[in-house]
Amino acid sequence: MPDKPQTLADAIGVCLALSQQCLAEVRALARMPGPQGAKGESGRNAADLPLLREYIEQQVGATLKTASLMSPDSGRTLRWSVDGVVLHEMKTAIVLDAGVWKEDITYSRGDGVTLGGSFFIAQVDTAAKPGKSDDWRLAVKRGNDGRDYRADDKRTAEPVRFK
Repeated sequence: MPDKPQTLADAIGVCLALSQQCLAEVRALARMPGPQGAKGESGRNAADLPLLREYIEQQVGATLKTASLMSPDSGRTLRWSVDGVVLHEMKTAIVLDAGVWKEDITYSRGDGVTLGGSFFIAQVDTAAKPGKSDDWRLAVKRGNDGRDYRADDKRTAEPVRFK
């Protein structure tokens, strides 16, 4: 399974997998014997096409009712399954907020943590401390805390008054 962001080709792969399962159902129906002693109409292949179409639609509908899309890890991995069988699994490139950085925790690639007022994103699976390792990318740098503000500071602008 790729560890990169997914593309339209991956979505098409999910659709193809579902189509293959539907085709397998149709092929299984084609191998089933008909009623004993039944004869088809002359000039036809003994299949009642509207009835077959309705049956296929019912089978596809019943199968799709058992379809599900889930994420066992809060959005990092998406799993598409039908009737409990996993058809496709893909990794997302979503940044997941893991809260404040703590020692002795291994963070996954794409986890975001805060430390010292800054926000870091893990570039690889890591237990290293943000800011001390190339395993993390600084996404938002801590700003000024405003403690040096003075009311008589000439750099501050007068409030705008509207008439």
